[in-house]
Amino acid sequence: MKLFVQDEYQMLSRMACDKIKSYIAEHQLKAGDRLPTERDLAEQLEVSRPVIREALGTLEGLGLIVKRQGKGIFVQDPNFTALFHEMMGVWQQDEQSFEQVLQFRVLLEQAAVAPIIEHAKAEDYERLTALIDRSEQAGTTASEFIRLDYLFHQELLRLTGNPLFVQLTDEVNRYFHWVETSNLQEGVMPGVQETIRQHRLIVQSLQSQDKELAAEWIKQHLTREG
Repeated sequence: MKLFVQDEYQMLSRMACDKIKSYIAEHQLKAGDRLPTERDLAEQLEVSRPVIREALGTLEGLGLIVKRQGKGIFVQDPNFTALFHEMMGVWQQDEQSFEQVLQFRVLLEQAAVAPIIEHAKAEDYERLTALIDRSEQAGTTASEFIRLDYLFHQELLRLTGNPLFVQLTDEVNRYFHWVETSNLQEGVMPGVQETIRQHRLIVQSLQSQDKELAAEWIKQHLTREG
């Protein structure tokens, strides 16, 4: 009986979440706009205040709203970093997910090719090249090289100019940075020169606006082919 009540409560909370999101959309509320109070929302949606309170907590956890003590409930620009981080945290516990996440990463970075070519300027490619040059310097440790590889992909994907895409891909890249750092053996970093070579080829193909070649080099680089 208790389980049934709990399930019903969670269902009401999910429905309340959906209705609040619909309210935001229907009233064309933007970041900074204030929502009705908990009491008013409960009356409008015809659910109890505890249900509304839980729904608002869920929406706040997703970064869609923010509750300010003594001021009210406000819409805010969505930031999905926390949600993506939780998703990656779950996948970190499942070794079988690695290949699936890798395929996902390849698809994401290949999808970035067209907007990068559209938005990137000469100075953007110069920053990427500077990162590659730094990774090639004598005395670079294995852990520093892994960090520079992460920074290369972070900077590359920022060139899409899409904040949501950048949030998602950065969390995915953090996952692989964690994997590589966890598997790192002291003083051992295989494939350094090949990684550097592929980084340069990715940049060159983007500069020449060759979408197919850039996508192919990204795939080879991420899957360790070639």
